[in-house]
Amino acid sequence: MSTQSFPSYDPASFKGMEHAGWEERAAGYDKLFGSITRHAIEPLLDATAVRAGTAVLDLCCGPGYAAAAAASRGAHAIGVDFSQAMVETARGLHSAATFQQGDAEALAFEADSFDAVVCSFGVNHLPDPGKALRESCRVLRRGGRIAFSMWCAPGKSKFHQLVLEAIRAHGTTEVALPPAPPPFLFSDPATCAAELTAAGFANPEVGEIPLAFRAPAASDVLALTRCAVRLNMTIERQNAHARERIRQAIVEAAEKFRAGALLEIPMPAVLASGVKARK
Repeated sequence: MSTQSFPSYDPASFKGMEHAGWEERAAGYDKLFGSITRHAIEPLLDATAVRAGTAVLDLCCGPGYAAAAAASRGAHAIGVDFSQAMVETARGLHSAATFQQGDAEALAFEADSFDAVVCSFGVNHLPDPGKALRESCRVLRRGGRIAFSMWCAPGKSKFHQLVLEAIRAHGTTEVALPPAPPPFLFSDPATCAAELTAAGFANPEVGEIPLAFRAPAASDVLALTRCAVRLNMTIERQNAHARERIRQAIVEAAEKFRAGALLEIPMPAVLASGVKARK
């Protein structure tokens, strides 16, 4: 295994926008989105049969939850993220795994280096997710497994639904953002299976993980939107009046999910997995 120097990205590109966004949001993600995404980690590790001695790559590792959980099973875990701020956050939270900066679309590891690759809510942040899947296949040993999670589409994911409904009602989703794949491309099980197959994986399986955002105040839902780079940019690029109305509408819609002292907003996730074909 090797490391590489990390390139800078054009801030006008989708990758540059995402990189800048995650450099700013590392701590906020851990406090907010982390309260949701942590619950998807064990299903990812189960889907890739991670156990003692397994060599695991945590792709787009963020705060390092999957690598840390793999290490707690006795696995040898490495987490990779293109955001140095996320890497530093992961290192500060977890000492049992190794974390380094790197590009999911150009992995700095030799072929056949890992038994398992997991990616927790990272595929939707990649300009070319198919390339990242092919790279994952390259670094996996024959018979190695991959699993990734992605939010279900609005409708099932009530958080994404209420935010997008607020934007459409009081602003527009047609804002100037760099060209990028559709945000919910991998929310579709058929797309997940097709992309895994195209990348060299056999026996794709796609299921669902029941997740929810639980918080005491609707203002926490607004804070959650600020941790989502593409959603936040869509809101920030509205005019001032529209931004304020959108935020008010998000708060009002979030309150409808109150159950006693807490809001409980369903945010289920797709779980897709496959095995590197034996040839």
